[in-house]
Amino acid sequence: MTRTPATLFSAVTFLAATLGAGPATSGHADLGSTAPTIPVTLLGGTALAGPVSAGKVTVLNFWATWCPPCRAETPALVAAYRALKAPDVAFLAIDTTETAPIVKTFLSAKSVPYPVALAGPDLYNAYGIAYIPTTIVVDAKGVVRARWIGGVDVARLTRYVADARAGKTSDYVSPAQAQIDALLDPALYPLAGDPGDRIASEQKIAQALTRVDALTSQSDATAIDFERTQHEEGTLQVAAATAARDDATAAPEKVQALESLAKGEGELNRWDDAAASLRAASALAPNEPQLVAALTRAYYRLHDYGAMIEQAQLYTKLAPDDGDGWSELGLGFQRAKRFSEAAPAYEKSLTLLVAAATKTPTQDALADVADTSLDAANVYVALGDGARARRTFERANAYGDRLDPKGSYAELQRNVRERTQEGLVAVTLAGKRVNTYVSVAPWTGPDLPGSLVSTLKYRLIVAAPAGAPVTLRARGLRPKWIASFCASGLCSPQTVSFTSPETGVTTYEFQLVPPHAGAAPGHVSISYLVRGAEAQVGLRAP
Repeated sequence: MTRTPATLFSAVTFLAATLGAGPATSGHADLGSTAPTIPVTLLGGTALAGPVSAGKVTVLNFWATWCPPCRAETPALVAAYRALKAPDVAFLAIDTTETAPIVKTFLSAKSVPYPVALAGPDLYNAYGIAYIPTTIVVDAKGVVRARWIGGVDVARLTRYVADARAGKTSDYVSPAQAQIDALLDPALYPLAGDPGDRIASEQKIAQALTRVDALTSQSDATAIDFERTQHEEGTLQVAAATAARDDATAAPEKVQALESLAKGEGELNRWDDAAASLRAASALAPNEPQLVAALTRAYYRLHDYGAMIEQAQLYTKLAPDDGDGWSELGLGFQRAKRFSEAAPAYEKSLTLLVAAATKTPTQDALADVADTSLDAANVYVALGDGARARRTFERANAYGDRLDPKGSYAELQRNVRERTQEGLVAVTLAGKRVNTYVSVAPWTGPDLPGSLVSTLKYRLIVAAPAGAPVTLRARGLRPKWIASFCASGLCSPQTVSFTSPETGVTTYEFQLVPPHAGAAPGHVSISYLVRGAEAQVGLRAP
């Protein structure tokens, strides 16, 4: 989730938010190890309980719809699947944090062709997933051959699959990564000897970490192995912090060293150790908000949502006016699937965040309201509360529309619109009885094949009972305008009929082609006929 850098909680979570972090814990599935089994059920109902590979090279992608980098990498994963699928190659995407209606709607909207499963947090724990998206490639014998954090591209996956087929581990190192490896070599920073030498090494480590941050920001993201770099940084930080802790004589110095130690342990994905270090620091400085915030996040990474909620509740007592603290409490309840308790925590958060954004409407403050509104709306989707979900999605859009489309939150602005459309469809699917619902929103993805500059483009999502016959028609077209319903590379002019799939969700790319540039479309609508009942929805200008 996006967090405003000015707040205490954001200082703790900024790195995770930048990469679309998911929960994490100390885990396994390192390169060369045997992959844990995957006891999951696919969205279609098929159960998987055996070895992950089943005699095939398997591409595992850990993701979530709320994660911006996950959404951004989806087209590349779809392209990789189409290019690499073979009798000896399988793909499986795993979401451990969301409900089926939200996931089903996203899959339809993005035309995802590979299997997707929902699982519990234990699977993240087993694979040591610290951030999402994370992609892991397992060979036919069940051995982990590649791990990659962040968006993956077709070229990298092609290389990973080829290496896995050959039964070898991928360990590609770019020139930028080699430079980082050299800077973070522990041999350069001896921490033995007298205190003066250790202090000198600690200072050099701090300088090296600063240089690595600069290199990372200047390099192409696909050239940096984030997990490798994070592990190297964590190794140095743990060594330096351990020395500082052992040298400390006063309580404030020891607390500072323990905080630094916990940060390094987190970089190593040793969140159980990080939590222990933070508890030791808290014993020396009880009710210190910064320590409470850090411990809250450590428990989140451990999937210990009960402990996370307890710490978040303590934080909201210590800092009751921090909207992000209340959001963390809502997140804890949401991950624990205690949705009725998550809702009031998010509402309290939004009251404070809206007040802050009204007083000082910076881009960070506006983004915080938009993003937190999306999280709160998903809680209402899970509760099946359509009215509150729509109201909260509307707020997300109101603040998202105020973001600079060319600024640092341009991706969030696009995601607000997409997630709103998906969420409103998911509300329909979450009901005990699925009623027909049609949503049409201006296109926010890459340009559609064959589109002209003047073409008006929309994403159309239909939720309808499984097996129901559905007919869509464009109404109100002016002379010489062409309407087109497109899916899977095929387009149907003016009208299209289909049978609602088992998932209940169907997505089309809807295009209006004008007779000439600058022509006005008039009042166009789409009618939908389902089992003899007809209704229509109007289009708004993109």
